[in-house]
Amino acid sequence: MSEINTLAAFYAFSEGALWLLGSLLFIGLDKVNVQANRWLGAFYCILACTFTQLFLEGFGIGGSFLIHLFELPRWAMLPCLYMAVNGYAAPSLPKKDWLLHFVPFLLFLMFSLVYLMPNLFNKESHLPILSSWIGFIVRYFFFGQLIYYWIVCFSLLSHHQKNIKLVASFTDKIDLEWLRYLLISVLFLIFIRILSISNMHVTYFSPILYFLGIIFLAYSTLIQKSIYAVETYQPAKNDEIVPQKVLNERLTAEQVEELKSIVMRKTADEKIYLDPSLTLSVLSDKISISTHELSYVLNNGLGKNFYQFINELRTEEAKSLLLSEDTKHLDMLGVAVRAGFNSKTTFYTTFKKATNLTPKEYIKANSKAT
Repeated sequence: MSEINTLAAFYAFSEGALWLLGSLLFIGLDKVNVQANRWLGAFYCILACTFTQLFLEGFGIGGSFLIHLFELPRWAMLPCLYMAVNGYAAPSLPKKDWLLHFVPFLLFLMFSLVYLMPNLFNKESHLPILSSWIGFIVRYFFFGQLIYYWIVCFSLLSHHQKNIKLVASFTDKIDLEWLRYLLISVLFLIFIRILSISNMHVTYFSPILYFLGIIFLAYSTLIQKSIYAVETYQPAKNDEIVPQKVLNERLTAEQVEELKSIVMRKTADEKIYLDPSLTLSVLSDKISISTHELSYVLNNGLGKNFYQFINELRTEEAKSLLLSEDTKHLDMLGVAVRAGFNSKTTFYTTFKKATNLTPKEYIKANSKAT
């Protein structure tokens, strides 16, 4: 019994970490992405309730009413995660019909208040016997939620990461890679939960495995600077995805060539690409064409997405700066900023991909050639 209690103590470690993490996010200390952070904080707090329930059950503390009280918000857990991911991936889009995601939780809450909880005030009483179909829903609906919302959240993240290079020339702080690790950590917790139902060895060690999953969860949340970074980013909306046939009818081959010439002249000659916060919509405004047409010209006229187009121009600018006597006093970050890059990481990655050389190797190679 003492051995079981020792392992169950890891539930207390997990719940403590989650309460702390949820509280920090919920009160919005970083003042960035406040809504998304609060939804994520609510997810962590509800997950902490689950581990509190497991801890009470493991040590035989509290009656059925207290344990059920901590179990009550469980059906709202995954909708909170969905709202958080939706907030991070598309912060500027209105969240329509968000209340619909919480309808199952509200129904379960009403069912619990009317049918279950009145029978639990007495510590000696137990949950009433439910009809088979109600018992099935109460028992298995949460697992369906787990799988459904995880897939939806991962799809939102994948869609975001696919879109950013179509509309933004910077990705360092908006690629949300930390969120991918967070979702993988959640998936790890889901697997432990599913395996612990059918495998006694996993059940025995599940408190430790859960705790490891919570550590990964906290790590992926807290160390990533993306969660605290401010970026002006407007993701592509569904109505911005225009069928190719429509665009073909709108733009002839001659028009594409003409627009390509205008785009190159305005962007390169006026050095618009030096703006580190340049986005597709900003460039389209400067050139006076729609974002649909600009995207089409880049993809079909130049064979590049927006990210590639702008950063290739910045790379050419950086080449000139690296070999210029006027910029010898600049360090690599200074060159990166002067060329339009918003970080040294993006500069190095883009430059190496374009030239197969690091900036220092490029200077050395060209010095020898000279």
